[in-house]
Amino acid sequence: MRIIQRLTKRIILALLIVAAIIIIAVVVAIASWLTGSGKKASQQSAAKMREGAAFGKTTDQQGCIDEGLKRASKLGLLDFDAQGANEDFVLGCLPSSAASPGFCDGVPSGVKNIFVDWTEKKCEKINMPRPICTSIYNQQIRFCEH
Repeated sequence: MRIIQRLTKRIILALLIVAAIIIIAVVVAIASWLTGSGKKASQQSAAKMREGAAFGKTTDQQGCIDEGLKRASKLGLLDFDAQGANEDFVLGCLPSSAASPGFCDGVPSGVKNIFVDWTEKKCEKINMPRPICTSIYNQQIRFCEH
């Protein structure tokens, strides 16, 4: 009976060690994948910002927002990569565009927007789904804060 107990303990210990090794391998693989995809995402983000900067030279600040909304209207709610790329486009566009009179008038700070829902009201006004639309107006808030 004691021999069976010892053998059972050794088998359980061996299984725990194997499980720990598998968990470590999975964590390392995920970290490696995320690091690689992070570099790719960073390059794509920079490319979209350059595209936005080039577009910004042909328009004013409101034109950047309008173009971002136009592009956003073609995106699906779960198309997160494209939504992020569109935000990068607007983020690159705004600094290189011509000033629009009153562009930052009435635009709340990011913290204040939590309480006044400025972005949501803007999106309701143009009848566009919030997650896609608010991300564009959040870029306007971000721009106007600086």
